[in-house]
Amino acid sequence: MRKYFLTIFLLSGLVLFSCQVKTTENKDLQEIKKGEQVYKNVCSACHWKTVKPKEIRKIKKVVMSGGRPPFNAPPMAEVSARVKKFYPTEEKFIAFVKDYITNPSRKKGVCMPMAFKVFGVMPPIGKNMKEEDKEAVAKWLYHSFSASWEEFMKKNPH
Repeated sequence: MRKYFLTIFLLSGLVLFSCQVKTTENKDLQEIKKGEQVYKNVCSACHWKTVKPKEIRKIKKVVMSGGRPPFNAPPMAEVSARVKKFYPTEEKFIAFVKDYITNPSRKKGVCMPMAFKVFGVMPPIGKNMKEEDKEAVAKWLYHSFSASWEEFMKKNPH
């Protein structure tokens, strides 16, 4: 009888734990989806999600001849890879993004020098955003693009 109760107790704990994990995963997934919506509503006016390597080569020629690219800020895939180079953990990445979009500066920026030359420093859009929206878009940016800076540059040489 004692073994029976012990088995029931352990199984109950396992079920409760697995439900908690599912709830956390669902919450994270919802926050990432919300982050994508924030990107679409706030960030996409300047940042495209990605740019294909063929397009990057064309854009580079335009920029080298003094022109401007067809977007106002680096693509998000590039931003994500570059920020991960300096802030590889999710916690540090999110903290950096939230701070940078609120108080951007060239000094704390991690962009390539050419990006600053072409685009300048972004406006402080985070000052007009809710804290939860900043958190969501930073989490979306971290999870939506998996490439490291080195992998990104192999696929998208500048």
